[in-house]
Amino acid sequence: MIDMGVVISIVSTIVSIAVSIASLAYWLGKKFSEIDSRFKLMDERFNRIDKKFELIDTKFKQIDERFNQIDKKISDLENSISNLRSRMDRLENAFSQFSDLLISLLSSKGMFTSTEVILVKSVVKALLPATRSKYYTKEVYEKLKQLLDKNPEDYTMADIEELFRIADLIEMEGFESNRRDLKEYAWRLRFYAMIVRAVYIYPKIVKAEEKIEHIKR
Repeated sequence: MIDMGVVISIVSTIVSIAVSIASLAYWLGKKFSEIDSRFKLMDERFNRIDKKFELIDTKFKQIDERFNQIDKKISDLENSISNLRSRMDRLENAFSQFSDLLISLLSSKGMFTSTEVILVKSVVKALLPATRSKYYTKEVYEKLKQLLDKNPEDYTMADIEELFRIADLIEMEGFESNRRDLKEYAWRLRFYAMIVRAVYIYPKIVKAEEKIEHIKR
């Protein structure tokens, strides 16, 4: 015969286990639900972060586009400046050629003589500026001083070219240091070189060519 006490004990144990399992299942279900909720929140946060990164990427793309536009504008500006410099160089070259032609014409008419050369030379020599560090160096200054001490009648075409080269260096120094006096002196020096060339150099060249033509005949 079955002992009822044992049966009751077994049933009680089973019920207790069942209740524990049910409680555990309920607790686990609740925890899993919380975990799912947290994962959903994390997913939402990650989605928001992804959207923020997408916005950041979009902004970076916009910034890149703006930089590209700025680069293009800078490039266009540099091209415009380069074209302007080229035009200025052509204009300066045309002005120099015109001045040289005009001085040569006036010299042939007797309006520029050795007297004017000496006068301009004295002015250029008196206004000889002090040396600067970058372009108009001490060596350039000494070379210019030697040329100005030289008799203009003894000048060669190489001397004239050297005067023009020194004038360019003085002008660059003037622009670099924003010195108006250096810029003005550079043009005075060029004017002196043009007069010397018109009064002394060109006539020598013409005479030399005439001698060659005479020998050929």
